[in-house]
Formats: sequence, C-alpha cells, structure tokens
Amino acid sequence: MTETSGRRFAALDLGSLTVRLAVAETTAGGRFRVVLHRREITGLGQGLAATGELAPEGRARTLAALKTFQQIMTAQGVEVYRAVGTQALRQAGNRLVFLDRVREALGLSVEVLAPEEEARLSLAGVLSVLDPEALQAPAVLVFDVGGGSSEFALVRPGQEPVFASLPLGVLTLSQARPLGDPPEPERVAALHAAIVAELGGFYGQRLAPLINAAPRLVGTAGAVTTLAAMQLKLEAYDPKQINNLVLSRAQVAALAEQMARLPETERARLIGLEPAKAGVMVAGALIVLSILEVCRQDSLVVIDAGLLEGVLQEVARKF
Repeated sequence: MTETSGRRFAALDLGSLTVRLAVAETTAGGRFRVVLHRREITGLGQGLAATGELAPEGRARTLAALKTFQQIMTAQGVEVYRAVGTQALRQAGNRLVFLDRVREALGLSVEVLAPEEEARLSLAGVLSVLDPEALQAPAVLVFDVGGGSSEFALVRPGQEPVFASLPLGVLTLSQARPLGDPPEPERVAALHAAIVAELGGFYGQRLAPLINAAPRLVGTAGAVTTLAAMQLKLEAYDPKQINNLVLSRAQVAALAEQMARLPETERARLIGLEPAKAGVMVAGALIVLSILEVCRQDSLVVIDAGLLEGVLQEVARKF
C-alpha cells in the first residue's frame, strides 16, 4: 500500500427522483475502487411540474436521506466529497432555500450542474465500464433518462463529444401527463406519441445533422437499468449483470406494454422493479422506447455506471 492509498472520498447525486451516495477508496497507481453504494427514492422533484417549486414532502425526505448519507460518510472515514444536483434543482424556484437548508442543517454544499456538465460526467461514468467494442461504431449516442430530464452525449471517433439536454424525465412527465390507475390505453398512446414528437424534433435539430447514419445507443440511469433488471428478472439488483447487457426494442416495448396493463399496486410487484418506481416506470419505458424509435435502432446497450461514477472520477483526480 502506498502512502496515498486507502484514503476515502465520496460522491452524492441529488436527482429529481433518487438521491445516491458512492464511497470510494484510493488504491495503488492513482486508481480507486467503490466500497459502498446507497440510494433513496425521495421524489425531490415531486410537484415541480405543477408549481415550479420543490414540495415540502420531497425536501424533507431528501434532507433525511442526506443526513443518513452524511452519517455513513463519517463512519466510512470520508475525507472529501462532491455533491451535485440535477434538473429538479436547476428548475425549482425555491432551490436556494432548500440548498441553504441543507448547508445549515448538515454542512453539505451542493453544486447544481448545468445540463452539459451533467451529460459530460454521465458519459465519463459510462465509458469507465462500457465494452470498448461499442465505440467502434461511426457514432454512439449515450443517453441518461433521469427523473427530471434526459441528457445526451454524441461520441464519434477522433472528435470531441457533443452534449445536449432535454427537460423530459420520468417523474415530471408522470406528473404532467397522468395516465390513470390502471393506465388508460388512449392516454398511454397519446403520451407515447407526444414523447416521439418532442424527441424527434430535438434529435432532428440537435444531433441528426452531425451524423450520417443511425447511432449505436447506450443507455444509463434508473429507467434503463430498471428495464434491464426486469428483463433479467433480477430478485436482487446486480450491476455486473446489467453492464453491457443488450436490450432489444421488442423487449422494451413488451415491458412497457406489460406495465401499462397493470394498476400501480400490481406493477410494484413485478420482479426487477423497485416498488417506489412503479408510479413512473410506464413513462420511463415509453421514453426509452421512443429514443429507440426516433434513432431508428433495434437495440441499446445498458450501462449501470453514469453520473455518480463520473463525479467520483473528478474527485479522485483532485484528491
């Protein structure tokens, strides 16, 4: 063990739906290994679409989760950390009130990421575990479907990545376009069509002009990894089984159809689906399916690593 190995640092991600913590430890040769992951579904962005502000319930749940995470970091001997926030904190009119409360109550400082910075960090995390063969394609589009937004990174050999963001997320979409319980087929069809239209316009203007053929797709974050876990029927989530799994468009469509037929209480019992995500995963599956359709691809590569791992890499470089 070298003089600098064995030191611990952490990354926190305050997402619109989920708050996550990763603790890592330095190893020889300037590398690091993740020693602990924790996550809590707190719904920080709950109600944001309707009011433009973070609701008291979501703020309270998130503050409680952060308090637990802070206790874990202390117990783990964490020396430095970086905490980042995404779409809910970018959009909320009362974000400064919440961030001040976090700082006063817990002493934690949270950095609100610009969309392009979020996409850049997500890409770094994805590339840390992506099979290099995937990058042999003329164009690779890495996407991160979150609670409040979706981030995209276009990767082409020999060129700098192009980053883009769309305020289209599973939580905000589920709240803005309720489908009923169980979902009404007409509402599901209308939502699917609306997502395709919005994604199609975005893709056609921002990304399609930069490439000559349909890009290979790589997806990360909760909606994509949940679909992968459901397809594998994982009783216990295992990132090693998720990373580099190929999901077909037909599989995504079948999972979306299965979830859309069920009331939320029954959907919550599906193997591979966390019960707390049951209310947003119909929208999540429709977003992923729409990306496949708009990009004219029959499959995507699933990666568990993303924003949190990208933040860890940044902290490690400066540690």
